[in-house]
Amino acid sequence: MKVYERLLEKAASRGRGRLVQDTRIGLGYTAVKLDNGAIGLAYTLFEDKKTCNLLEPEVVFSGRPADLVARYFLSAHPLEAGVGLATINAIINQPREDFLPGDPLEIIGLQPEDKVAMIGYFEPLARRMKGKISELWVFERTEGRFAEALTEAEMADYLPQATVAIVTAVTLINKSFEEILALLKQAREIVLLGPSTPLLPEAFEDYPVTLLSGLLVKSEGILRCVSEAKGTKAFRPYVEKVNLRLK
Repeated sequence: MKVYERLLEKAASRGRGRLVQDTRIGLGYTAVKLDNGAIGLAYTLFEDKKTCNLLEPEVVFSGRPADLVARYFLSAHPLEAGVGLATINAIINQPREDFLPGDPLEIIGLQPEDKVAMIGYFEPLARRMKGKISELWVFERTEGRFAEALTEAEMADYLPQATVAIVTAVTLINKSFEEILALLKQAREIVLLGPSTPLLPEAFEDYPVTLLSGLLVKSEGILRCVSEAKGTKAFRPYVEKVNLRLK
C-alpha cells in the first residue's frame, strides 16, 4: 500500500462521524474546518487556470462527512487533492505528548560536511544553512522563485548524494513523494516539512522519513488568513509549529 492510500485509510477511520463545516480554497493555502472545530491546512496547488469553473458543480465539500471528503486526496485534480489533504490534517493534526517544539534544523543537527537536498524552496531555512554545510541543492517547480533552482530532471543526479533531505509536504498533493524518497539512497535525515504535513507516524513507517515538521492550528483566525490569500508569515498568531521524531 502506498503512503497516499495508507494516510487516507488511517485518517478516514478516525474521521468517521465528523462533518466538514467550512472549506476555504485560498490562492496560497486551503483550509478545512470540521464540526468539532478542528482545522487542517494544505497548500493550494493550481497553476493552469484556463476557466473560471475550477471545480465541477457537483463537487461539494462543506456539510459532507469528513471521511468522504478526505478521499479527494487521491484525486488527480490538484484542488480536490488539496482539500482532501487539508481534511486529513484537520482529522489527525491534534496535540500529542511526543511533539517537539523548535527548529527542525536544530533537531536534525546539521554537520559542516552535509550535502542537503531541498525539495521545495524554503527561503528562511536555506538562508540559515548558507555557508554552514558542504552543499545545498534546491529543487523548485515554481518558475522564478529561486534563481539557482535545479530541475526535476536533475534529481536523479543529486538526490542519491544527499546526506540530508528537506522535502515539502506538497509532494503528497502532487504525488511525487514516493519517487523522490526512492532517490534518497544515503540520507541520514529526511524531513517532511510545511503546513501541509500530516503528523501521523503510522503512515510513514515503511519510509525513511526521520522527522515530520508541521503546524497545529490554534485559532479559526487562520480561516480569514487563507481567504485573504495570506501565507505562513500571517499564520503565526494562529498556529503552533511542531515536530515529530520518527527515527
